[in-house]
Amino acid sequence: MIIRELKLDAYRNLANTSLDFSEKGHLIIGNNGQGKTNLLEAIYYLTLLKSFRSWNDSECICFGESHFNLQGRWIDDYRQQETISVGYDGRNKKVTLSGNEKKKVSEAFGIFKSVIFTPDDISIVQGGPSARRRYLDIVLSINSKLYLQRLKRYKRALSSRNMLLRNPSAPDRVISPWEREMAESGAHVVCKRLSYVREIAPLYEKLFFNLSSGEKASIDYRSSLLEENAASVEEGLDENRVREVFAERLERKRTLERGRGVTLSGPQTDDLFFDIEQKPLRNYGSQGQKRTAVICLKMAEAEQVKISNGVQPVLLMDDIFSELDRNRSGRLLDKLVERHQSFITAPRREAVFDRLGHLPIKKIERGVVSD
Repeated sequence: MIIRELKLDAYRNLANTSLDFSEKGHLIIGNNGQGKTNLLEAIYYLTLLKSFRSWNDSECICFGESHFNLQGRWIDDYRQQETISVGYDGRNKKVTLSGNEKKKVSEAFGIFKSVIFTPDDISIVQGGPSARRRYLDIVLSINSKLYLQRLKRYKRALSSRNMLLRNPSAPDRVISPWEREMAESGAHVVCKRLSYVREIAPLYEKLFFNLSSGEKASIDYRSSLLEENAASVEEGLDENRVREVFAERLERKRTLERGRGVTLSGPQTDDLFFDIEQKPLRNYGSQGQKRTAVICLKMAEAEQVKISNGVQPVLLMDDIFSELDRNRSGRLLDKLVERHQSFITAPRREAVFDRLGHLPIKKIERGVVSD
């Protein structure tokens, strides 16, 4: 997948900008605060249809303006051209895909495939479980509309059940339908998360070993629902069995959870675990090891996009090389940029970028991009 053109109107500090991109991508050079991250955010917005930095679209509007518009044109791996445009007026969002306005924003979610690397991604490793669950949900939702639908249904049912649990007068017959929905949708969410982690785990381990010159690392998705279903997990996931386990648990623990006013099990309590040399990476890993883990996770994500969708995603790397030593930076560049259109931001041209002779440079200053 190759993005060829990006048009921005009143998006952060990138006002009235029209950019053409090379097939290989660009090295984007600029001092801090000039708009490098805004540019990558705008490209990734075409995938996520929201900012990866803020859930409030109003924060993306240029100061003094009342709206923003984005438009991207790309070519997929089959040489088919597509366009997507997003307009936000401060209240409503309008999305048009190849000239057709979509009734729901989710209809265009994840059509343009890209993967972003940022320094803040280290929160996936060293932050709380919610950051890891959010990461998995974004990746899976981008690649599966069914997953996105089931996730939304689960969250709605979970919220409704929790509200009823806190209401002493709410009868069991009112709570039960929400539990059935939670068991149905939640089983799908848990099984898809586990399947995805299982699929990328071997590649993640190999990438970490190569980037770190021989260190052994692993990732593992753990769910309390799967602990009671250990046999089927080993033999192959049985979503029906997970649904049965979840439904039984919700009914069995209803009285306890009424007292606490919250649902104590389900995908909202699960976690993704990172280990280094069989020890928790969060507790025993160095900052360099943690950053390497996140980069390997994102590299595995990019490979899985190719396997699942048959297209190479665009790579967006926001000032990540300043956090790595030169050897790791060089090995990362060698593995990524030869196969993907890549956009790499940096405050200055470093020696490690010498191997990117094929990658044209764009400069950015005060939101103005130039060649």
